[in-house]
Amino acid sequence: MTQDRGEQTFQRIVQAAGIVIDRDGYAGASTPAILRLANVSRSGFYHHFASKEDLGDEILARQHTYFQQVSEQMAAGPAPEIWLQALVDISHHYTAGLLEDPVLRAAVRLSIEPGPYQTAESYAGSLGAVTAALESAREAEELQDHVEPVETARTLVGCYSGVQMLSLALAERDALHQQVSAMWALVMPGIARPEIFARLRLGPPRSMGTSPPR
Repeated sequence: MTQDRGEQTFQRIVQAAGIVIDRDGYAGASTPAILRLANVSRSGFYHHFASKEDLGDEILARQHTYFQQVSEQMAAGPAPEIWLQALVDISHHYTAGLLEDPVLRAAVRLSIEPGPYQTAESYAGSLGAVTAALESAREAEELQDHVEPVETARTLVGCYSGVQMLSLALAERDALHQQVSAMWALVMPGIARPEIFARLRLGPPRSMGTSPPR
């Protein structure tokens, strides 16, 4: 029972930190504000985290775990009918996660905000998952001849990050799925073979959740 209470406290702290960092940024997020929102004492906080940086590490680890699951599920199979459709669906499932989960949103804020988390490591998970999907699409002969998976993954992750940042700046997060679909409509014709592009659905799947698609 004590262990269960400790885990509940841990999760409350992480969720509260997600809300505060998403709202105020990492630099602006104060430990007292996180403690008030989590309804946790200072000693309770330091029982689980040595510093705010440790808390930031945990938030970023959640994002890394998300994309690690995506990569593992793609590797485990079965293979989708069209790998590029799987990539589009991954982007919309992640978008749903951002809209519903403040911890995922905080991880994005950490990655894009100048500071200790604006590093290559912060993008390793998403770059790895997108690269893996593109490499599978190349093996399935879905890509145009000029498309190189690693460089294309960097472009796509950069485009998505920009779309997400702009939606935040314009206070238009509710339209993020629409903006992601518009991104794909612009970039996918330069990636997919025409006969593959004609079969793609660029909008979100009918069934949507915050967990990675299976």
